[in-house]
Amino acid sequence: MLGSGIPAVLAVAVVAAAAGCGSSSPQHPSGSQRGATAAPPAQEHAPIKPQSDLAIPRRVPREATGPSDRGARRVIRAWLDALDHDDIERAASYFALPSKFQNGTPVLHLDSEQERIAVNVALPCGAKATEMRGAGPFTIVTFRLIDRPGGACGQAAGGKARGAIRIARGKIVEWYRLPDVPGGEQTAPPAPSGPAV
Repeated sequence: MLGSGIPAVLAVAVVAAAAGCGSSSPQHPSGSQRGATAAPPAQEHAPIKPQSDLAIPRRVPREATGPSDRGARRVIRAWLDALDHDDIERAASYFALPSKFQNGTPVLHLDSEQERIAVNVALPCGAKATEMRGAGPFTIVTFRLIDRPGGACGQAAGGKARGAIRIARGKIVEWYRLPDVPGGEQTAPPAPSGPAV
């Protein structure tokens, strides 16, 4: 199990994200795996919710409408830097408790340190923000995916991904994966040959 404090839907989503992106469980520099131990196959958990539950909430903007907030850009860049350096604990610390996270999954509610670490571990790629623009309280980010230590980005490296991120009081309070192309379809995490965050 990933930890007794993680709800079954989060465990399933983390396993699905890792498997769907061609990721194996990354090894911590000490040799132990991140999280506690490898999660059992997804069929041992609650079933993944139907496709309709994977929809991005309607209130989340899909496209930018203006400039982004300087403070939000700073937090997003610091989070990406921590992830790119395989500092998962520091990357996780940029997520508020509680916060919301969606990456081709149902919207996950992160209520514990274990949960915010788990979603960062499940991201096999590092990323560089190539564009950050505002849309109300959200920052619409375009990412260029890169290999990172401890990750398994594979063929997704060099690909593009987009996200809508809301920052409050210096923390990520909402993180949503957007379609890679504005106006495109939102789908579950892609197969190993496709881009994934």
